[in-house]
Amino acid sequence: MAAKLRFNLLGGVEMSGSDVVLSARALALIGYLVTHAETPQPRGHLADVLWPESSSAQARTNLRRELHHLRAALNGSGALEVTGAALAWRKSADCEVDVITFSVAQGRALAALAAGEDGAGAEVRRALASYGGDFLPGCYDDWAMRAQESLQDACVQLCDRAVLFHEQRGDLEEAVSLVRRRIGLRPLEESGYRALMQLQHEAGDRAGAMRTYHRCASVLEQELALEPSLETRQLLGYLMSEQSSAARPLVTDAEPTLTAWTSTELVGREEESLTLSKAWSTAPGASKFVLVTGEAGVGKTRLVGDLTQLVRRQGGVAASAGCFAATTTLPLAPVAEWLRDPQLRRATARLDAVWRTEVERLVPGSVSSTDTVAAERAKVDAWQRLRFFEGLARAVLTVGRPLLLVVEDLHWCDTATLSWLSFLMSFPTSAPLLVVGTAREEELRPREGLRDMETAGQLARLPLKALSVEATAELAKSVTGQTLTEDELGLVHSVTAGNPFYVIEALREAHASTGSIDPADLGGVLGKRLARVPDPARQVLQLASAVGGPFTLELLAEASDQSADAVVEAVDDLWRRRILVQRGDSYAFGHSLLREAAYATVTPARRWLLHRRLAQALELLYSARLDSVAAELAEQYDKSGQGERAIPFYDRAARQATSVFAHADAVRLWQRARELLAGLPVGRQRDERELAIIEQLLPPLNAWRGYSSKELEASGRRSHALGLRLGRDDVRAAACIALFTTTFVQGHTIESNQWAEQALVLVEHVPDLAGQAHMAFAGSALSLGQMRGASEHFALACELAGERDSLPIGTRTEVHARCWWAHGLWLLGDETAAVAATERAEQLARTIEHPYSLAVALSYAAITHQLRGDLTALQRVLEDLTEVCERYEFAYYREWATVLTGWLHGGEAGIRMARQGVERLEQEGSLARMPYWLWLVAELHRGDGDTAAALGILDAADAIASNNRDVWWLPEVLRSRAALSPTMRALVDLRRGVTLARQHESLSLLERCATDLAQRLA
Repeated sequence: MAAKLRFNLLGGVEMSGSDVVLSARALALIGYLVTHAETPQPRGHLADVLWPESSSAQARTNLRRELHHLRAALNGSGALEVTGAALAWRKSADCEVDVITFSVAQGRALAALAAGEDGAGAEVRRALASYGGDFLPGCYDDWAMRAQESLQDACVQLCDRAVLFHEQRGDLEEAVSLVRRRIGLRPLEESGYRALMQLQHEAGDRAGAMRTYHRCASVLEQELALEPSLETRQLLGYLMSEQSSAARPLVTDAEPTLTAWTSTELVGREEESLTLSKAWSTAPGASKFVLVTGEAGVGKTRLVGDLTQLVRRQGGVAASAGCFAATTTLPLAPVAEWLRDPQLRRATARLDAVWRTEVERLVPGSVSSTDTVAAERAKVDAWQRLRFFEGLARAVLTVGRPLLLVVEDLHWCDTATLSWLSFLMSFPTSAPLLVVGTAREEELRPREGLRDMETAGQLARLPLKALSVEATAELAKSVTGQTLTEDELGLVHSVTAGNPFYVIEALREAHASTGSIDPADLGGVLGKRLARVPDPARQVLQLASAVGGPFTLELLAEASDQSADAVVEAVDDLWRRRILVQRGDSYAFGHSLLREAAYATVTPARRWLLHRRLAQALELLYSARLDSVAAELAEQYDKSGQGERAIPFYDRAARQATSVFAHADAVRLWQRARELLAGLPVGRQRDERELAIIEQLLPPLNAWRGYSSKELEASGRRSHALGLRLGRDDVRAAACIALFTTTFVQGHTIESNQWAEQALVLVEHVPDLAGQAHMAFAGSALSLGQMRGASEHFALACELAGERDSLPIGTRTEVHARCWWAHGLWLLGDETAAVAATERAEQLARTIEHPYSLAVALSYAAITHQLRGDLTALQRVLEDLTEVCERYEFAYYREWATVLTGWLHGGEAGIRMARQGVERLEQEGSLARMPYWLWLVAELHRGDGDTAAALGILDAADAIASNNRDVWWLPEVLRSRAALSPTMRALVDLRRGVTLARQHESLSLLERCATDLAQRLA
């Protein structure tokens, strides 16, 4: 049965149910026919409408071409009626178009509302759900604009009728929801805002009514450079004064009026504005990132704001987010803010379920606590991070229209967001994508994600400098409406250094004072401005500055010692003074410099009190969903000197970070919790709390820093010490296995074996870890040359490992043990068993669909095939291994692939490649198997005829093997050195190699060394 065809023309343009790709003009043709459904449209008329700039003959040719593709896409559907003279769109069961669906549903809903039916609300919801947004966004033909307006009018009419219906029935919550939808449709119509303010007032939500007015004023100022009408201002005055102790003026201004700098023409930035516009216009074909840098107040936000308006005027989608100075901001918060944009949210709903699940990790569809199981798997299966990143990328790019993403104050951005942005820049997209970030140059540290984008040529920097004297004069005139005298201009420019923010503030200060500009007033201009804020608004201002990021009225009201009405009026006053601005349903400081200045006015003792009040308010307001504010709670309690209360919230925030693979952030949060724990009284309870944190910390620390990191080792040692102190054999066993891994990879073979021996003793009481302990002992024993003992323990590890038994590093125990066992089997002379073990490990990894275990299986298989000399098998395995490592960013095993691929290819290129892999392993502190890796490089030099280089490398391999007791491959190192050495040295090396191989029962190597020795003696 053929798939049902679906055309979405509202809010985006897409087709499903057909493999035929239609052009934009073909989709426009559908749009025209659909908006005139059931009415035949003459072909000549259609050609003239859709191709008005082409000749009549050319337009008809174009129509025939697009009609041919359209009929192929429809594949016999009855939706399109074609005659020699006309085309018509007919309603058809096998083809669904959202425009028709909405029109039918809207008519049905209006009829139900008129009849007062109880089910009218449900009909309205169905109709509104089918209206995904503007008709054919991005198409600016006159007919399309008329159709867009007509459909939008129909949706607005439905909202208005439904609001009245629900208001009359006393269902204010549903009425409010509908008015919000109406405002989203017509954001420049004040009537919608007034209706919402009235409904909020009726519901007793005075703060909400004020927020609505602020949003209205902000939108009008930003889009039209206008203030709300007298009717809207009077309504606010009435609603605010009705519950106030004193009548409130109908129209107020907290300070003498200055033209808002957001409403003036952009001054002195023509070149930079043009650069951004070009970046936007040339975005198709490749994603781009522009980083606008400059000192605080230089005008970065204003410049980017102009681009945002340009994008929206052109029919693109623009979503903005910000980073904040708070050290515990949730990871990926800017990405979550983008995804909450209405247009991106609607696009996300169209994703396949598998990708929506990934998005749900970051932006849950419903309010719920963190999924503990998901968080646990995120720590163990760190490789899934790339899948999660892909889900977020698909959610952003599914919007299907030119897209601008803005992120402010990138210097405060979390590591996970930068990593995701780097991923996004390389993710394939058909629609234009431009990401613009702003950052203070002096606070922008070298960051991994930024470096990656710059290296790939995806990131361009756009520095903003201070304004010239001429530009300062122009800005002053645009703001004040007056021309400064030469002396005043010179004074303003010298004191402000041409910083636009300080120019505005200096002019504001001068405007608020009498007489000419006084140089003494300019030094502390922000302080003077804030000092004019009256009590109690100043107290609310200081409280807001202690939050660190956006805040809600509810939070300020709960944390303040003033009444809720007083807080609302204070916020309104601060908003009118342009100290605060609105961000959705929250508020924030108009500029980070204002927040810093306000916080600087708070004494240390009062800061302690404010942070305590904010923590208590957060805990009370979000008692049902503390995970959503865990990071903020931790920081507030920490800053208020209540470290013990902060610890559990640092723990919750870190768990949340692991659920979205933000390992660096999770480690930072848990480490801070440990620092606070160190300040608590010594005792069993503190030890148990620290141990619980370390157990959570180890997996993300391993994922972030790698097997061999010193931080991982220190945490493992601390875990072992705590387990010993608490009498916890299970903890000690797990710590021993973790420390085996770290010390082994570092190259400390003897110590790793000692940890494994301890684990073997302890697992007698902890059988669940028996498989892991036997594998640890087997691995270290193999490197020490104890081949038969290693083989026995590998066999036990495979037998005892549970079906889902995972090592601390995240690999499945049986897979890891079996593929490593293959090396021991080959060394014991059983090549058939070695190949079988290798194949079985790879098969297991593929069956369980576990990429990290597959990377391990392929890595060890590559060594096995190299040992055997099977170059065909080695080539196949290395291709698979390289692909898996690149896809999931498995750095450690990627270096194995690099060295072995270099050895396989040979020549100068192979030498460079192999050396690069070895150098990276050394840089990571991963010295395990280093004699083997160096031997491979030496073999390349030997094949290239560079005997001196080969001998030098083999000498180093011998020294490392002897010092680290990593001797499993030492007989072969000695045999190779003998081949390049004078006679006497060769005999010494070969005899030593024979002795070692016999002692270690390395039968394969013994045969090689013995054969070479016999030839030498002959």
